[in-house]
Amino acid sequence: MLRLPIFAFIGSVLFSGPALAQSPEAVARQLQERYGALETLRASFVQTAGGQRLEGTLSVRRDAFRLDLGNQVLVTDGGTLWSYSRDDEQVVVQDYEPARVGFSVGQLFTDYLEVFRVTAASRATIGGVRHDVLTLRPRQSGSSVRDATLYVRSSDAVPTRVRVHDTSGSTLAFDLRDVERNVSLPASTFRFSAPAGTEVVDLR
Repeated sequence: MLRLPIFAFIGSVLFSGPALAQSPEAVARQLQERYGALETLRASFVQTAGGQRLEGTLSVRRDAFRLDLGNQVLVTDGGTLWSYSRDDEQVVVQDYEPARVGFSVGQLFTDYLEVFRVTAASRATIGGVRHDVLTLRPRQSGSSVRDATLYVRSSDAVPTRVRVHDTSGSTLAFDLRDVERNVSLPASTFRFSAPAGTEVVDLR
């Protein structure tokens, strides 16, 4: 069973403020309400895990996303997940079930209160930009995610960094850059058409 990468970002926070006066859940709900006006998001990113650094691009529309890591592409329309390896010239097709794969890009950015409970909220200034910081834990047992920290830009509620620890003790890092909001993304962005000669492994 393929598992989606868990993305995070381990970075230097220049100033970390105290916990907010409101409850963590209230802060998270306010951020989600503001983020609700965001239809699409496109960004470049840097992923760091186990001493390895990967760069790529990410497009998100609610539960649908497209992640291009160069040698691997992950695409879902919210119902089907395509995992394509350029090196192996193979695509694995399966039903997209976030609870089973452990982590959903779309859910973390837009519907994280359904998947995670917020245990703490604070503020931080990163590179001169004010952020709201949420500490998250999965609501359901059996998740591969132990906890996550989400950094959300205070000015427009756009997530820019995630730090995630999985149950095996690994820490992975994800840093969004050049974020574009409400860009036009055709439906084909969230479908995958296998190149000629690609081996298709359908697990549905």
